[in-house]
Amino acid sequence: MIGQSISHYKILEKPGEGGMGVVYKAHDTKLDRDVALKFLPHHLTANETEQARFLQEARAASALNHPNVCGIHAIGEDEGQSFIDMEYVDGVTLRKKLATGPLNIDAALPYAIQIGEALADAHAKGIVHRDVKCENIMINSKNMIKVMDFGLAKLKGSLKLTKTSSTVGTLAYMSPEQIQGAEVDGRSDIFSFGVVLFEMLTGHMPFRGEHEAAMMYSIINEEPEPLTKYVPGASSELLHIFGRAFEKNPEERYQSVHDMVIDLRRLKKQSTKVSREFAKPAGSIPSTGSSHTSSSAELSSASQQQASASFLSKYKWWIGGAIVALMAVATLAVFVLRPWKSTAEINPAMTTRVLEIPLSDILYPGLSGDGNWAAFPAKDVGGNWHVYFMNTSEGEPKAITTDLLSWMSSVDVSSDGSRVAYDGRVPGSNNRIDIFLTSVLGGGTRTIVQNGENPRWQPDGKRIFFMRGLRSTGDPSNKLTIWSVTPEGTEERLEFIDSVSVSGRVSISVSPDGKEVVWLRTFPDGNYQEVVIRNLASGAERQLTFNKKNCDEVCWASNNQIIFSSNKSGNINFWMVPAEGGEQVQITKGLGPDMGMKISTDLKKLLYNERQDVGDFWIGSLESGTTRQITFDDRRKINPCLSPDGKFIAFEMSDANPLNPQNAIYVSNRDGSNRRQLASSPGMVVWAPNWSPDGSRISYIASNPALPSDSAGARKVYVIDAVRTGAPKFIAEGSPGFWLNADSLRLNHGRKHWIASLATGQVSQFFEDSTVGFPLSGGKYVGYWDKNKSIGGFWIVEVDASFKRKGTARRIDDRKDGYTFFLLSRSRDFAIFKKPGGKLLKVWLITGKEEPIPGTFSNIDNGEMFSLAPETNEFIYQINRTKGKLVMIENLFK
Repeated sequence: MIGQSISHYKILEKPGEGGMGVVYKAHDTKLDRDVALKFLPHHLTANETEQARFLQEARAASALNHPNVCGIHAIGEDEGQSFIDMEYVDGVTLRKKLATGPLNIDAALPYAIQIGEALADAHAKGIVHRDVKCENIMINSKNMIKVMDFGLAKLKGSLKLTKTSSTVGTLAYMSPEQIQGAEVDGRSDIFSFGVVLFEMLTGHMPFRGEHEAAMMYSIINEEPEPLTKYVPGASSELLHIFGRAFEKNPEERYQSVHDMVIDLRRLKKQSTKVSREFAKPAGSIPSTGSSHTSSSAELSSASQQQASASFLSKYKWWIGGAIVALMAVATLAVFVLRPWKSTAEINPAMTTRVLEIPLSDILYPGLSGDGNWAAFPAKDVGGNWHVYFMNTSEGEPKAITTDLLSWMSSVDVSSDGSRVAYDGRVPGSNNRIDIFLTSVLGGGTRTIVQNGENPRWQPDGKRIFFMRGLRSTGDPSNKLTIWSVTPEGTEERLEFIDSVSVSGRVSISVSPDGKEVVWLRTFPDGNYQEVVIRNLASGAERQLTFNKKNCDEVCWASNNQIIFSSNKSGNINFWMVPAEGGEQVQITKGLGPDMGMKISTDLKKLLYNERQDVGDFWIGSLESGTTRQITFDDRRKINPCLSPDGKFIAFEMSDANPLNPQNAIYVSNRDGSNRRQLASSPGMVVWAPNWSPDGSRISYIASNPALPSDSAGARKVYVIDAVRTGAPKFIAEGSPGFWLNADSLRLNHGRKHWIASLATGQVSQFFEDSTVGFPLSGGKYVGYWDKNKSIGGFWIVEVDASFKRKGTARRIDDRKDGYTFFLLSRSRDFAIFKKPGGKLLKVWLITGKEEPIPGTFSNIDNGEMFSLAPETNEFIYQINRTKGKLVMIENLFK
């Protein structure tokens, strides 16, 4: 655009570009002045939300008329593209200014005062900037501050442009409430302003983290870096300003920027006075009395005493505060470091028995307050999930639910034993997990929460706590959020956000008085869990464990002991720790794995689930419909993939310890024998093995469980030799990779679809965004899944040589009898579809011809798409099951 004319503006140069706009320096030929024209980037022009935000910036800044705010002249439009005519600032950003090093206090304070005055003017007009940072502050040629970029500003009464709980701004400068998705006001800008001032004086950020989650945790939970670490002579007044600006609770922070500016002005006066005192010539000490014959030693002593008295008088409150702080630290050290002894002792005479249940696929149980009744989710022999209820002393379990859920996870019984809350996956809802409530006497169930899991009763029965996020609950924020709701499903309330946790084991329990909760926090720097308690009223948190091990369940007993399962001893056993912190005591010591537990209110009974997840491989014939099992061990094996000649199987296998997220890619003979590990990646999850067309290599994906699936580095595709052990070769970021030919892999990254060449390393886009597909019939057609939820399904469309559609797409899996895509032939000419109940159908993709497959494949689960052996017309599939039992410990405590 350089040299072009837009309306009455001539474009001169392009000074900068950012996520919210492209800025050009232009000359206004009507008014004969230089201006800055800001355009919305081309890739955002069609986005109504971004356009609204762009225009909101103009409205926000145009409402301001302050010398330290970049002025807005007008809003224009050219060929359908909106732009903002704004003041051209001839200068540099504060970020560029700091590139040569931090500023001293005398240089920083005038800038800080101007920034504060600009924000104060904005706040007075109901405008919160929400993105205060060094990049959005300019210093012009006259050394004046100009606050820029109100693109994320919030105007009082304006359209809400962001989703609830979403965060806007730049992470390192965000306030705790902004990160947690709470409502923000001018006090959030004060926190960000404090970060800018800290960076101006030190060249460093006050809160640090090697990755986003760690940075969030630091801002929300940790104290800032000490200013004195970088500015040893920092005055108490300056420390006081930072102390108030960085308060976690907005109510304890500066309540207005104006108040902060007052303190900055006072500090500037004192700093100037000190500078003048140090600038006085030597020997200008004033007379201290009538005698002019005092020795230099006496003068020195008197001066020192005077200076000491002045210092003590001026800073006595600061010194007193420091003494109090040191005493508090000393007291805390005694409190924390003293040898703790648990207030509860394990009874060596406790008894253990297994409840007699004719089911084995059992998950997390619940227990009534008196310990006499238990509820648990289990899958029956027909593959149907139900909640069962039984007396813990005698009697058979009875199914108390009839809803058809594809999976259940955990249940919790109300203290009086009359009602059961449970979660489960709803069929046909894109794997959504809901929470339900039922009476133990029958009468039907009702949904009380959509998109929630892990329900836990408050002891008084008035509310049910639950979790959202990080798993398949549909929470868009990708954060772990803790909520509560009434048993009637009303008054749903967000209790707090755990913005530190990454995807991992989740569990929560409520304190006996209902004022606190304990939960498992999964840390990103190793994907381990720790036990954390939070006060619901104050938000104060305390971490009870520092084991850096994996945990599965947590339960708050009525004697204020926190019981949790952990693999800290090697096996998965139960441990307990006092709620106030202290020594961790091991409860069970067997091989386990000891998983989800509940304890009665009187502490006499503890019920838990001892279980092992198992995945077995079966081979089925497309011709006869017969099946046979080929693996029989108790390991969890998934995603089997047959080699092109049908002689070998590549698959994933989890660690024998179910809490260890580590897994590996294995290869075995087709009968399951001669198993050997092929590939693993510490700290990563490896999955989706796939053979090359000649059977010599295997591709797979390595995922970082600590990162969102669509972020950089979250998923990487590798290729490894299938026969000779060697290092894997990185191909590209994305998933899931499968072979188009001996040199090319199809993969997805973000919302785009790619083909990667192994020989050249080049990656080129294939077909259309928001699809997952592959070429058919020599590239004349493309078969694809459409990620658009309003369309969905598997489609076939004719394409040209550039894979651009030239015909009308035809849906393949849209059948009234509920068939879904299951397996794909390596030649990509036919696919196998399945329906609930295990019936299979062979469909020729181009012609649409259907061929029913004899037999019924019960409990069949989806596996790797390429599990067909064309020579034998056989396919391999997995059946997942759980070997579980319910165990009761009685008289646990002395």
